[in-house]
Amino acid sequence: MTNTNINIDNLNLAQLNELLKEVRLYRDLKKQLWSRGVSLYNKLKNNSNILLVEYFPAISEDLAWEEAKVIFKKVFNLNEVSRENVVFSKKETIKGWIRVYVDDKVIDLSYEKIERMVRK
Repeated sequence: MTNTNINIDNLNLAQLNELLKEVRLYRDLKKQLWSRGVSLYNKLKNNSNILLVEYFPAISEDLAWEEAKVIFKKVFNLNEVSRENVVFSKKETIKGWIRVYVDDKVIDLSYEKIERMVRK
């Protein structure tokens, strides 16, 4: 949360209610997610998404990016995603392909998902 000096005596009822909603949202996110909640709150306030692509080290980051672009567009309806806004992470635990995250939503395209389904 930014350090902003607000004089609540000068706010009307609608502005006070809006301020209360923001404080509750911040409190709930911080209480449930700790420091991740604070970063999520800041992302929500800036209308930006947390974009993460986890990929198996055997494939290149470029290939992971090409596949992730398709997922961002077709699944999450994000047409204008730039590569600079995406965090790429190599994960040995992913057996094959990639996982694409947008905020708390995930599309799992790894073989690990298939393996879990077969075990059941």
